[in-house]
Amino acid sequence: MQNNIEIYLIGLSVLIILITIFFIIKKISSNGDLKVKIEPVLDDIELNEDFDDVNMELKSQSSFDFDQNYTKPNSEDDDQELAILNLISVDKSHFDIDQLFGFMSNCNANLKHGFFVLKDFKGKELFRVANALSPGTFEENSITFAVVIATNLKNVEDPLQTFREMLNFAYSFSEKFHANICDGERAPITKQMISHIESKAQEITRLKQLSSFKQE
Repeated sequence: MQNNIEIYLIGLSVLIILITIFFIIKKISSNGDLKVKIEPVLDDIELNEDFDDVNMELKSQSSFDFDQNYTKPNSEDDDQELAILNLISVDKSHFDIDQLFGFMSNCNANLKHGFFVLKDFKGKELFRVANALSPGTFEENSITFAVVIATNLKNVEDPLQTFREMLNFAYSFSEKFHANICDGERAPITKQMISHIESKAQEITRLKQLSSFKQE
C-alpha cells in the first residue's frame, strides 16, 4: 500500500513539472509574436559619422509622391503618412546591381520611373524601393550602397500588414546583401521604433474605419 502511494506521489510530481514547463514555453512563445529578425547594426554615432561624407549625395526622404501618375515631389504632402526603412551596406561597399535587379525580379517588383514597386495579390501598390543615393533612381549601371523602402500608410488597404511586409522584405534584403536595417533617419532600427510605426498604422486603420462608418 505504501509503495502505491509513493508511485502516485511520483506521478503527481512529474505531472506538475510537465504542466509548469508547458506554461513557461507558452509564455515565451507569446512574447515572440514579432517574427521579423533584426540583424545586428552599427552604432548610431558610427553610422551617422559614416554618412557625413556622403550627405550631399543622399536623396531627401522627407517627401514621396504616391499619386498614381508619378511626378517629382517638390514639397511635403500633408496627406502622406510615410513609413520609411533604409538598407545600408554593412561596410559601405556597393551592392552588385545585377544581383539587386535579380532579387527584385524574384520579389515580383516592377521597375517604374527608376524605382521598384511591389504590389499585393490584387495588384495594388504596397511599397516602393528606390536608390537612397543621388539621383535616387535605379539604372543598369547604378552604383549604390544604400536603398530606401517607403510607403504611404494612408494609401494602402491594410497599413499594418503593409508595414510588416516591408519589414519582411527588409530582412530578406539584409540577409542577401549584408545590409543594416535602419529607420527613416538612417539610425539603426529598434523594436521601439517598429512598435511606434505599427501603432501609427493601427491608428490610421481605425480612422479609416471610423470615416467609412460616418459616411454610411
